[in-house]
Amino acid sequence: MQIFDSDFDYRNDFIDRWNERIKQAKVWMIVLGALLIITGVLSVAAPFSFYAFIQIAIGVALLFHGVGQIASYFGTPEFFRNSTLAVSGVLNALLGVLLLTLPAYLTAATLVYPLAFLFIVTGFERLSFARQMKYFQIPNATVGTVTGVINIILGIVFILMPVFSSLLLSYAIAAYLVVAGVTLLIEALSLKRIER
Repeated sequence: MQIFDSDFDYRNDFIDRWNERIKQAKVWMIVLGALLIITGVLSVAAPFSFYAFIQIAIGVALLFHGVGQIASYFGTPEFFRNSTLAVSGVLNALLGVLLLTLPAYLTAATLVYPLAFLFIVTGFERLSFARQMKYFQIPNATVGTVTGVINIILGIVFILMPVFSSLLLSYAIAAYLVVAGVTLLIEALSLKRIER
């Protein structure tokens, strides 16, 4: 980790990097958000008959989302890095791998607690990102705050009621994917170049 340098302009460094990557970030956020929403809707539409297909689709979506979060973490200037983004990325990728490798009959019983911790970590990451958006005066920071609080509440519910959560796991994963997809789309549409 770099030592804080009071002569270095961290704010302008962040703004320069932000403005360089804004178009690429928007495209990927829209594509990933749409993929997450479609996967979430499909998992609600056919929770039992297409469970194996949905399990693979959700696993792939979470794996890509996790890898994207990890890449975003390393692409952020070190002074502005948020470790919850990296943890959330690792948890998303791990959950995706588990969904891809576990048989369907084990999925519901096994994934309740990792999903609960993923909800909580993602909630804190959303809150932190919303705070950063607000600091740089980027509009729609409230959406990130609301989704962060919803994620934290869902995570706590999953921890407190694991049996109930495992019964509704396919719907819970669908809700998570739709909320994450909608959040990504709203954030992508609200991303703008930072003017000085």
